[in-house]
Amino acid sequence: MAGFAVKFLGCKVSQADAMLARSALLSAGHVEVSEADAELHVINTCCITSEAESKSRQSTRRSLKGAERVIVAGCAVNLNAHRFGEIDPRVTALPGTADAVAHRLATAPLDELPTTPPGELATTPPGELATTPLGGLETACADTDHGVLWRGAGGDRTPGRTRGFVKVQDGCDCHCAYCIIPAVRGRARSRPAGAILDEVARRVADGQPEMVMTGISVGDYRDPERGLELGDLMCEVARVPGVQRVRLSSVEVIHVSDSLLRALTDEPKVCPHLHVPMQSGDDAVLRDMGRHYDCAEYLDHVARLRRAAPDVNLTTDVIVGFPTEDEAAFERTLDAVDEAGISRVHVFPYSPRPGTRADQLGDRVTPQEKKRRGQVLRGRSEVRSRLHRSVKLGRVLEVLIDKVADSQCSGYTADYTRCYLPAGAGERGATVTVTARELHAGGIRCAA
Repeated sequence: MAGFAVKFLGCKVSQADAMLARSALLSAGHVEVSEADAELHVINTCCITSEAESKSRQSTRRSLKGAERVIVAGCAVNLNAHRFGEIDPRVTALPGTADAVAHRLATAPLDELPTTPPGELATTPPGELATTPLGGLETACADTDHGVLWRGAGGDRTPGRTRGFVKVQDGCDCHCAYCIIPAVRGRARSRPAGAILDEVARRVADGQPEMVMTGISVGDYRDPERGLELGDLMCEVARVPGVQRVRLSSVEVIHVSDSLLRALTDEPKVCPHLHVPMQSGDDAVLRDMGRHYDCAEYLDHVARLRRAAPDVNLTTDVIVGFPTEDEAAFERTLDAVDEAGISRVHVFPYSPRPGTRADQLGDRVTPQEKKRRGQVLRGRSEVRSRLHRSVKLGRVLEVLIDKVADSQCSGYTADYTRCYLPAGAGERGATVTVTARELHAGGIRCAA
């Protein structure tokens, strides 16, 4: 039995995988403690950029200052396990799927944990994702983050979390030129709907009224048992007793299918918000990125989406400074953001990733120019965000409270607009009716 702490770097799926490792350790009888008190640190790593991989190794070195042993898993380990094994003899690298890593943590003595050859990464058969609750992350995009999962005493549950992130899919078959994820996550594979619905029921029992469907390429979801598509799955999740909202974390524009449109229009509990990565508004750049659409196709899909669901709130990801992006291409991206009616842009400066096709293009845009383009695009994003929020002023809104403090509380509307409420407006997990009063801190200040 060991006192452990679990940390993660990377996206919402990385944190979900870290939660799976946490559940496995708890099921094996180990005790979760604070990071400072833990003799064992488990780190789920990230390699979306070279910087993220470097930060994963730095986190490992920091853990060695207090922990007796460090176990590392996740994307950066799947990419370069030996780089972690070389850090210190006290570091154990566990390449492989999150499910395989969790199985080892749950069943093998910690001092006998075997490492797995990277070649075994994608051996999990379709549909055999874990059924253990996976936890979640409070962001809408594949941004890089880090943190410690410890919530204090109380076992495997996380009281007070209002949003249940349910991992329905893993892996990706898109193979974009700049992305290393298919190499470290393996092929797309979906989890059976029956296991997902069972998990949703458990989350409702734990006091989580909102469910977020998440994964690496969520739009690829196909139920291996009944053939359900993503939209069909979301409708079934909405019918689980106690579920108030069903949200989607992120979806490629080419995966905005008829079933997803039906879910948005026919099921009131399905939230009218989609995060639809654009990456660029220039056709040549999109082609060099290996994206599966051009700008006109992206805008056509968005127009079709808006015809079906006029009130949908769209957010997106954009990469600035891709090697073949010149000033004209960047300007076309700004125009596309406006034409698509995007309300918020998550901006990522391009970083070459060894092992990807785009790495052969070099890094042609200077850091200064990437920074400038990023600032311009963030400014455009703020203008569009204010426009989106301004339309709501004076309206009556339904807000699910997820944060409560002495000075105020806050939560999200169904279309993922942050709202700030007076202290005492409601308890965490409650849905309250408010009136939108003024713009405030990226959201709206409301009156009860």
